[in-house]
Amino acid sequence: MAVRPLKIAVIGVGGTGSSACRYLAKSGHKVTGFEKFQIGHEFGSSHGESRIIRYTYPDLLYTQMMKEAYALWAELEEESSQELVVRCGGLYLGPTEDQHLKLTESALHETRIPYVRMNIQQLESRFPAFRLLPGEHAIYQKESGFLRSSQCVAANVRVARNYGFQLLENTDVTHLLSHDCDILVKTEAGGEYLFDRVIVTAGAWMGRLLSELNLPLAVTRQKVIYLRAAQNSQIFEPDRFPVWIDTTHNFYGFPNDGVVHGIKIASHDHGAVVNPDDVDKTVDSKYIAEVLRIKAMRLPGLSDEVTYATTCLYTSTPDEHFIIDQVPNMPGVCLVSGCSGHGFKFTTLLGKIASEMATGTGHIRELSRFSLQRFQ
Repeated sequence: MAVRPLKIAVIGVGGTGSSACRYLAKSGHKVTGFEKFQIGHEFGSSHGESRIIRYTYPDLLYTQMMKEAYALWAELEEESSQELVVRCGGLYLGPTEDQHLKLTESALHETRIPYVRMNIQQLESRFPAFRLLPGEHAIYQKESGFLRSSQCVAANVRVARNYGFQLLENTDVTHLLSHDCDILVKTEAGGEYLFDRVIVTAGAWMGRLLSELNLPLAVTRQKVIYLRAAQNSQIFEPDRFPVWIDTTHNFYGFPNDGVVHGIKIASHDHGAVVNPDDVDKTVDSKYIAEVLRIKAMRLPGLSDEVTYATTCLYTSTPDEHFIIDQVPNMPGVCLVSGCSGHGFKFTTLLGKIASEMATGTGHIRELSRFSLQRFQ
């Protein structure tokens, strides 16, 4: 029996939103995406040249979810005829007794994902750019790498357009209202549109659009810098330099991405809470000094020269788990939010889940961890 095509709005066409648009349009639905800015803009969380993709989580559920996400990224690469995942491998490193490392190994073992445990000598022999401290070890997982984030969003949009997807850029949605059996979408410019279903993936602007829910979301400004290689730049290329996460200091980094000159390093610690419409894009000297301290300890082959500095936004929940749920008292509206700085790798899966929620199709998933009810 054929599924009746629905009119569906997706509000916020970043990582998750663009993915939902692609799945819905491919399924024959009439999909309209509302984007506050333009595709590829640098005001939110889905832009830039790199986001880590990995199985290495100290949380079994996320490791399990990544099994499906990896397959969906491969599907997008095939549909877009574009390399979006750079499979350079990944390191998760820290003290041998660190609980994050132990839980990560346990999750990899339970899901039968192969990995290699490395001591100081083994790590420096295989990946000479890195240094471990006495009493530390690293977990290496070969399928880790990085996603070309801006290109991922653009690829989703491009494929969706092949199936009739309509994109409204520079269109700020201000209100959602139940209207008989439909949902009314109102924009700042005065436009009004009726839809059968609405998916809200508005990122840092989620709390403002759905203010009546009092969502416990914090929008923070995160800083990123690139450092020039001091010598032997070849050891920072993807074939010799994996993505990495330091469990002790909460820093992470990437190999040369081939676009921005230098080697990217950032902290996962949450920055200052900000208004997403008024974000200071400068990176202060105190933060740079902290990155240089980590660099000296972990990556002595990098210089102190900053080749590029920028910011992005995290939209985080108190427990750093996502929100995936129906909007209370508004039938036909669902939301995905609170990616908390670790969600981009899941966006192709989150978009698929959102499309299934909106249309009532797909297999049943256990989503209780991500429900709004946990905040009540």
